[in-house]
Amino acid sequence: MTMNPGDDEAIPGVFGDLMKVLGAQNSTSMWLDSARTLALGVASDHAPEGTPDPVVRIALEGLIDLVALQVSAVSDGELSNGQAPGLTVMSRSQFASSTLDQWTPRVATLVSAQTSTPFSGDALDGAVPKELEAFMGQMLQAMGPVLVGLQVGSACGHLAKEAFGPHDVPLPSGASDSILLVGPNVQQFAIDWSIEPSAAQILALAREIIATRLFSTPHIAARLEELLSAALVESAASQGNFLEQLQSSDEGVDLEAMLSNPEAILERLSTPSQRWVSTQLSSLVAALEATVDRFTIAVAERMLGTGSPAIEAFRRARTSYGSGVEAACSLFGIDSSQQQAERGNRFVDGVLERGSLEQLLDLVRRTDGLPTPAEVDAPGLWIERLSLATDNER
Repeated sequence: MTMNPGDDEAIPGVFGDLMKVLGAQNSTSMWLDSARTLALGVASDHAPEGTPDPVVRIALEGLIDLVALQVSAVSDGELSNGQAPGLTVMSRSQFASSTLDQWTPRVATLVSAQTSTPFSGDALDGAVPKELEAFMGQMLQAMGPVLVGLQVGSACGHLAKEAFGPHDVPLPSGASDSILLVGPNVQQFAIDWSIEPSAAQILALAREIIATRLFSTPHIAARLEELLSAALVESAASQGNFLEQLQSSDEGVDLEAMLSNPEAILERLSTPSQRWVSTQLSSLVAALEATVDRFTIAVAERMLGTGSPAIEAFRRARTSYGSGVEAACSLFGIDSSQQQAERGNRFVDGVLERGSLEQLLDLVRRTDGLPTPAEVDAPGLWIERLSLATDNER
């Protein structure tokens, strides 16, 4: 954020002092501070939150060896080597803070889009007295990053109240030798669906072990990074600079409407490039997420039995995401709608009808194994393409 020399001297009293404060603020710290404050408040319901229940942590630690062995068994060692990964159990507030730290480098693209254009007082078009135009310009310049921060903080906070772990939002993983779970959410899942706590723990462990391994696979992580970066760039470009949107309006700035509905300012404008990237990203994520869920169910069937109520609860929960998951996915350009979840499930069902669970491991085993959007909708094409490629290599 910039401020012209002498602007603060032109405005006496408290407004001049406030402009000095705004001019001294760093846009990165402003959005991040607002995001963290909101994320922690939402995650904890604005109440003190203790450490996760040690009984839950001990139970999870007692099960992780068995779950890792079963993941290895159902995936032929591709999604686990049979060794238990490291386990960290967090509270919701701890998870919200950790998630925000992970998201910060990605969100910087959106923040920079809000600070790239100087403000012109002409955009105010008489909405405030001339002597306050510089102050209002400075305030509006500051609001863009703050509104992004509030959007990110809200998504982080609500996600922390719903997610088993970080891979409820399908972002690339780092190292796959450790996993993270939100203890209170594993407990709450058992309560909400009236299932045994141990069943919920097995499902949470299995899903996070599988997702961590799959999303850390080099060719999968690289493709996701490529599409996520493109989606954020397109989102920033179509969303436009906060001030550009205000200044391009023929009617000037409607301060009352802006303050009563700030979310409207951040609405994205759909462009062909953005739609293309979103289609590529959402299609791939739908197939990957459905694959993770199917292997999770395979583990649960071995450990809990095929008729376990916990498996049906998991299936239903995975087709209706909460507001935190939806908001977080939307932030990164991922369509997490029920239609996309069903699309991914149809892809997996189509592969299993023509082959076996092991065939899905080509997603991990083969660098050419990621399906195109057309192949997600027609899994037979995906199988045929990989089969032809194998024949040509012989």
